[in-house]
Amino acid sequence: MSLPIALLTGAAGVLGRALLRHAPSTWRIVALQRHTPVAWSHTHTLDLVDRDAVFQLFDTLHPTLVIHAAAGFRDETLARDVEAATENIARAAAEYGAGLIHMSTDLVFDGQHAPYDEDATPSPIHPYGRAKATAEAIVREHLPDAAIVRTSLILCTTPLDRNSAWVVNALRRGEPISLFVDELRCPIPADDLARQIWKLACLPPTQHAGVWHLVGPEALSRYALGVLLALHHGLPTSGIRPAFNRDFPTPRPRDVRLVSSRAAALTQHVRGATEYLITPS
Repeated sequence: MSLPIALLTGAAGVLGRALLRHAPSTWRIVALQRHTPVAWSHTHTLDLVDRDAVFQLFDTLHPTLVIHAAAGFRDETLARDVEAATENIARAAAEYGAGLIHMSTDLVFDGQHAPYDEDATPSPIHPYGRAKATAEAIVREHLPDAAIVRTSLILCTTPLDRNSAWVVNALRRGEPISLFVDELRCPIPADDLARQIWKLACLPPTQHAGVWHLVGPEALSRYALGVLLALHHGLPTSGIRPAFNRDFPTPRPRDVRLVSSRAAALTQHVRGATEYLITPS
């Protein structure tokens, strides 16, 4: 008997790579790539905004599940890489009867009413948050039974995730950096999040529908996280300067702590940033 197929978008990203590392043997994973090659046995090169190509791939593979982990962070391409890409994935999944786990973000909230549970209504003030809130609405419209996973900063030490690499590389060069002391989020290690997502994927469809908040158990400021990263890498913390969210020219949510009434169902230990970066394994 052939294995069910799971399509993974964003396979070259920090979460995508972790999902491949922890992929269960009960699935055949097809990793989708656009520009960055993915080291995986089953890959397909695809631009998610090419509607015809997306539908052709679904018609060829007939996937059972799609994990839509493609992010798209650049402000100038959010409508393309987040909204249009999600529209194509959601429509194709609906037409071909595939389940969908859609990755979203804590930035769909305004940061003024934390902590936020799964029933909280999105109220984004940040461009990326607005695009991801639109993407969530697209998913709900086409696939009411989809799982929408909101997460926070995703940490990885090998290789470094994008945000951590910026901090560590600047400190290694001896360059001072400014990090917010008044912006709270709940970072989560990529490996822990990936394990949770696979447990979610294995739940019966009737149990995985709806919003899930999958984040780390520890709320930290960007400044505190930068200090942890410096300590983890044996770098001086003196180059990290406090900055304030309120002084940033583009509005940013200050407190987007997420809480979950559902994550316990996944029976997966999740480390906070301090445990991940400082506590010996």
